[in-house]
Amino acid sequence: MPMTWRSSYPFLLAIIPVVRIAAAYPGWAKLGDVAIVVAALLAACGVVYGFALLATRRRGDRLPPLCLLGAVLALWAYPRVGTLVQQTTSLSHPVLLPLWAAATVGVIWWLVRRPALLDQVERFLTLTSAMLVGWFVLSIGFAEGRSAWAVRRSPLVRRLAQPIPVRPGARARPTRDIYLIVLDEYANAEVTGRLFGFDNHVFLDSLRKLGFVVPTVHGNYLHTLLSLPSLLNASHLAGLSDELGPRSIDRTVPDYLVEHNRTVPFLKSQGYQFVFLPSQSWQATMHSPQADREVHVRQGWDPARELTRSDFRKALTKTSLLKFIGASRHVRDHVTSSIAAIAQMPRIPGPVFTFAHVLSPHDPYVFDRNCRPAPPNPGGRRSKHEAVAYVEQIQCVNRMLLDLVSTLLRTSELAPVILLQGDHGSKTLRFDKAGSADNITLAAAKERLGAFGAYYLPDHGTELFGDSVTIVNVMGNVLRFYLDAALPREPDDMYLSVDPAPYALKRVDLRWLARDDWSPAPTSPQ
Repeated sequence: MPMTWRSSYPFLLAIIPVVRIAAAYPGWAKLGDVAIVVAALLAACGVVYGFALLATRRRGDRLPPLCLLGAVLALWAYPRVGTLVQQTTSLSHPVLLPLWAAATVGVIWWLVRRPALLDQVERFLTLTSAMLVGWFVLSIGFAEGRSAWAVRRSPLVRRLAQPIPVRPGARARPTRDIYLIVLDEYANAEVTGRLFGFDNHVFLDSLRKLGFVVPTVHGNYLHTLLSLPSLLNASHLAGLSDELGPRSIDRTVPDYLVEHNRTVPFLKSQGYQFVFLPSQSWQATMHSPQADREVHVRQGWDPARELTRSDFRKALTKTSLLKFIGASRHVRDHVTSSIAAIAQMPRIPGPVFTFAHVLSPHDPYVFDRNCRPAPPNPGGRRSKHEAVAYVEQIQCVNRMLLDLVSTLLRTSELAPVILLQGDHGSKTLRFDKAGSADNITLAAAKERLGAFGAYYLPDHGTELFGDSVTIVNVMGNVLRFYLDAALPREPDDMYLSVDPAPYALKRVDLRWLARDDWSPAPTSPQ
């Protein structure tokens, strides 16, 4: 049967959730990734349509599009409906799925017996889906153009593109390998002790015995989106609120500042190679145009692993029937393989700057404390399970990190600089649900700003860190001390913002933050 308006609407409906998310969150997905997902969906729809055509070829041309529509609705609608039904009844998926399938077959049978109504339904769905797809595609194109323009005209981008000079009269120092390992959502010991009852000092004392310094560390921002570029550029990003607007969610500029940060060109000018280990799914750290070597730990092709290749794909997977396909093994493999790859870096000749953004102990919680696969959520209180799972994942990460740093220190010819850095703390108190920065509670702010940090800084490098440091100055301290970078130190200012408005930054009153109050209840205004 040739493709007609009667058979096109389920194909269009299948890609609407994809282009809708891409249009709603500018800069959160690369156009290439969107195109791959759309192509994969259309190909899958073609296969389903072909089988339906073969199975119903003697029954006319009305059934194949309806069969495909049933599959599309199961993919995108069932997870939402099933979750809602589960919340209001005791029915489980083994019961709900057959009921859904039976209802779908019943509706198809009912429509086929009413050709006039089916014609109207097909015309409506075709026209509506074509208009929506067209609108979303135009929105994506407009957002891409606006984002590119924002990068070109950004004063912050222009300022951070200026080369970092070397101080006059710089002393000759040995060029040590530098390792920057960002551990996503790793909270400091005060947070884990206060909120989770977990004493992390055994791990911290082990690091101290190896020569690490573990000061009090705070994040400057509540979001990886801002924390990573501020770390890699040794610069605050508060000016983005004026550049992009306080209600913007476009991440193009901060992601650009990660991919084109000013630390790497400076280190290259000092003779360093840049070795980059792509993260599993964070868009800005999945590829680096600055890298001399990009170490990919993914091996082969696996459809379940492809579902977690980017945050865009993960968001689509979580809202579709594909969420029932387990991909936790691939998350575990990526973390363990990345850390194993870092341990091989001392073999590379010459000074090397190695950067890895490890998406752990951030969820999904796939490790238990002994680095075995984590047990599934037993049900009950979600927050209680998350707290236990988060602590166990930290314990596993600690084991891997101790092995890693011990290997690096043992196999490096010259003692390296090792920076273990959380980009921010945890979020069990749901700072992101506050609505606005003004509504974030003191305890939630303390939790999220309380980032983990431990640093191996040979040749008295600890002198620059002192008892406390904020993330924005970590890399700057290293460049100033070891390579005599003429880089001014940034203020230790901290800012609050929420997910719907990450650039609507509210500066933290340090007296408010210093209160010894971890109650989740709202406190007086800052």
